[in-house]
Amino acid sequence: MTRSLPWLMLPCLASAAEIDPLALVAGLQRELPARTAYTEVRFSRMYDRAVIARGELEYLGPGQLGKRVDTPYEETTTIADGQVTLQRGDRKPRQISLKRVPELEGFLRGFSALLGGDAESLQRDFELSGSGDSEQWQLRLAPSDKRLRKRIDAIVVDGSGDNANCFSILDADDDVSVMMVEELASAALPEPLTLANIELACRGGVAAQ
Repeated sequence: MTRSLPWLMLPCLASAAEIDPLALVAGLQRELPARTAYTEVRFSRMYDRAVIARGELEYLGPGQLGKRVDTPYEETTTIADGQVTLQRGDRKPRQISLKRVPELEGFLRGFSALLGGDAESLQRDFELSGSGDSEQWQLRLAPSDKRLRKRIDAIVVDGSGDNANCFSILDADDDVSVMMVEELASAALPEPLTLANIELACRGGVAAQ
């Protein structure tokens, strides 16, 4: 059973003019462990259509993240102690150093700081900005590290009201991966399935036909 995530509950914001990204980050702090279902939609120049995966995320604390894919294949990725362990189906697990995967390392740092409500760490590793209002807001994390900037343009968090809806990774090569969580994880995907329509869904809009 998927556990509701208090780390996705944020304090109400008064108006767009008063939005403070640091206050948003502080409001993301939650108790451990935390789990949520997700639907991930990836748009890549390598594929003719979007790639869709569904599963569950588990966050156990700084530097510790689990990602299970249930469909269209079975795969488990576990990050802990600076190592990434990947197991697909019944195959023997593979293990690599997290530092060999800078985009994953960067996402983990940003994700850990967000879910820990650690604005100080975020400001050390990312340029943080926020926009929107109490009905719809967005946090944007642009990497400060030159090596990471070669792989990731930004991590973007979209939310509406008191909930975070989507975590997006904008790759430097223009590929985009959008992770829809909580209620959006089980919602019907917009048609046609375009990046613009996924972004609209994350921001509470209606898909363009």
